[in-house]
Amino acid sequence: MPSSNVDFESLSPEELIKRYKEAILIPWSNQKSMQPPFFIKQKGVYVTLPNGQELIDMKSQAFCANLGHAHEGMLKALTKAAPQTQVLASEAVCVKRLELASKLIFLANKEQNKNFSKVFFTLGGAEANENAIKIARAVTGKHKIITRYRSYHGATLATINFSGDYRRIPFDNAITGIVRFPDPYERGSGQKIDTVRLLQEIIEIEGPQTIAAIMLEGITGANGAFIPDNDYWPRIRKLCDKNNILLIDDEVFSGFYRTGKCFAVDRYNVAPDMMSLSKGLTAGYAPLGALLVSNKIAKFFDDETLWCGLTQYAPYLSCAASLAALHFYEEDKIEENVFQRETQIKEEFSMWSRKYDIIAETRCIGLLAAIDFRKSRTNDEPLVPYRANPQEMQPAIFLQNALKKYGISALVRFSTLLLAPPLNITSDELKQALASIEKAVNELNNHTNK
Repeated sequence: MPSSNVDFESLSPEELIKRYKEAILIPWSNQKSMQPPFFIKQKGVYVTLPNGQELIDMKSQAFCANLGHAHEGMLKALTKAAPQTQVLASEAVCVKRLELASKLIFLANKEQNKNFSKVFFTLGGAEANENAIKIARAVTGKHKIITRYRSYHGATLATINFSGDYRRIPFDNAITGIVRFPDPYERGSGQKIDTVRLLQEIIEIEGPQTIAAIMLEGITGANGAFIPDNDYWPRIRKLCDKNNILLIDDEVFSGFYRTGKCFAVDRYNVAPDMMSLSKGLTAGYAPLGALLVSNKIAKFFDDETLWCGLTQYAPYLSCAASLAALHFYEEDKIEENVFQRETQIKEEFSMWSRKYDIIAETRCIGLLAAIDFRKSRTNDEPLVPYRANPQEMQPAIFLQNALKKYGISALVRFSTLLLAPPLNITSDELKQALASIEKAVNELNNHTNK
């Protein structure tokens, strides 16, 4: 049994990892085989392993370290805010909450014809999405929520069910009212599908009088960075308007400049009815989520009770962290940097696609990028099947190990390599990362073509 009378700081990395596994349930893992990473140092875009090896963090840890690690401005802001911390109930006035809500409403309404007027705070993205579903059902009096097959909206019982992500399978059918349609991803179905036209037919069949909302990620995140056509979001907005359906934009992953604009939906000139936020909201420095609602939805609750609430409702320090992150996104010129790095990645990806038989497709929007791998240039089947068994996963494991060998921390999910580094990564740092990634891709290409 773990002991509390231990000087943990004095333990070796090996002993720390052992005791960590004894005391903590590690998310998304088989506990026996999982070896949790241990970093003895984190700075900027780099994380350092106990053996001294530096890795470039090309997944921003949980896709949230938008300002990198140990950002001096963020640390100073939290240090300054700590002595002023208040412990307040969710209904109590908190000036920091008000300041943050006002800033978020301003940012959200800055581009396009949006009319957000109020914020509901949470501790994370799943809670923001869950409350969006509750509010949609309350406002419309309807029950069904339409999402996509490869979406991810959180890990609570409700949001994992409303996700299409394969991790929902153990908890399927725990929640009612779920309808799904395909993602804008040709390789998923193996054919060109007008998914919005298909959505239109689904609405007609299900009955618009039964559908409360359509919930979509601004850009699909960890399931593959699927980038829709320019008319995708506008066409769905029109469907919602025509059928009295609310449009929920899940910006938990894609928000706060991950795709270049402050919010991914801004690249499509569309105003959703609700927008959920987290991850980049605090750049990962504190837990916080938020749900922005339109003026029409906000006014509904002037007379109707809002049956939503949380004990940890935008704690003071989390608000301070978020306000600091929003400040440094602007001061550090993050939007400008992201668009420049997007061009850099696309140029490199274009060369790799011609060079390596194993690359089936590349995608990039802002600092969110993906590479799909296939068996060969003459066999376009995915290198690793979706929801592969352990034996089928071997090429993905090979690539993951090769990336680590060359100094890269990134997510390999089945046949897809996902890249989402801190948004303040420099041109030289990204150049170094891409060179290392190409070495790993080259090894995988040679290994597969033996």
